[in-house]
Amino acid sequence: MDSDGEPRGQGWEQLAQLTGGVPPERIPALTGVRELDQVYPLLHSLAGRSLGDFLVRAAALEAIVAADEAVSSAAELDQILYWLEPGTRESTLRVLRQSGWLQYEAGVGTTLTDAGRWAYDVLSFLHKRLRESELLPTIAGIEYALEIGADPIRLLLSMRSRLVARRDEIERARASYSEVVLRRAIGGLDAVLDLSNQIRAVLERVSLDQRAARAIVRDIHDLLSQLHGSSSELHHAVVQLGRQYLRLAAGLTVEQIVTALQRLPVDELARAGRNALEPVVAAPPLLTTDVIAQAAELQVLRDHSSSEPLEWQEPAAAETISGEPELPSEVATLLDDLGSLATRVQREALGSFIPRVNPATSFLRASLLALVGHKLGGEGVAGQLGAVPLSVEIEHDGWPADLDAERASALTALTPGSLTPRDIDG
Repeated sequence: MDSDGEPRGQGWEQLAQLTGGVPPERIPALTGVRELDQVYPLLHSLAGRSLGDFLVRAAALEAIVAADEAVSSAAELDQILYWLEPGTRESTLRVLRQSGWLQYEAGVGTTLTDAGRWAYDVLSFLHKRLRESELLPTIAGIEYALEIGADPIRLLLSMRSRLVARRDEIERARASYSEVVLRRAIGGLDAVLDLSNQIRAVLERVSLDQRAARAIVRDIHDLLSQLHGSSSELHHAVVQLGRQYLRLAAGLTVEQIVTALQRLPVDELARAGRNALEPVVAAPPLLTTDVIAQAAELQVLRDHSSSEPLEWQEPAAAETISGEPELPSEVATLLDDLGSLATRVQREALGSFIPRVNPATSFLRASLLALVGHKLGGEGVAGQLGAVPLSVEIEHDGWPADLDAERASALTALTPGSLTPRDIDG
């Protein structure tokens, strides 16, 4: 059982059960981390069974380290950890003593162990440096390893892994075609490039005698060069992506554009709508020499079957269609109503002329009234509507007004106005 009353996990001797019977001494990866068994009790006891245990024990350690005295008595510990309930305070100190963070000597008091101070120094990197940049703890670790004469290969592997992950993230961002993802990748890349000079300075201190470490150093230099080149490519990708979207001039918003359109006269807006009904000639497709060359190459490589001799024959007679296309009943009714109104030589309000049967029919009548009185030529519906001797007059500012209850089933609101024969003086 461990200090928290939990059963201990498998030790070094039992690792063969996890490796398929191969002794752990024959596996370099396991022998390389065997020495870490000395810090397992420290970290395991600090983590505890829950997040609350971890936070309380970490805070207690920091409070003890921050105290003025290197040796603390029971009364001084109670004062340092005054914010803990007495029972929790005693259990926290007991776990830290049993796991090797603290040691107690009768007649002296409680002090931090050397292993506890070392582990505390390592954990202190997680407070500030990790928030600034994920590479800073690794850089500091390499500097510390070089100063004490230790092999920094594990820290160099960690740095190479981080740079490879950053390179892969950049490739995924470029393939996403998302401005948000691209800008996030640029932010992460800038944080790495800001430390580029510091990283290169630390790498130069790695001794030439450490061949394995120097090989990793060369990989890191290559990765930094690739990341420097990727910076300009990411910015170029953002610029190219931004050209695909319409930028409104002078910072105009959609609301401002709609407000400006509402201030225009109805006749001007109707004129723009009529122009939109006119046919538009489609622009010819853009062809480049690369596209033509690729199509020609595919045509040459394609398997061609031998063509059969052509037999010239007279074409069949074209099929004739009798009669004229059927005119929708709603449009025919509208033409009849307009002709009847023109013969009566009297005005009729739009509110009584447009609403019919249902909203769809009423909307069709209102839409076609925009063509009344505008001679477009031809014998179609547009030509017939333009030939009717009527004019559409809009009253007030053109804003829709509520209709009476009798026509609410077809339309609830309509722009006030009237249909006026041209023989009547305005």
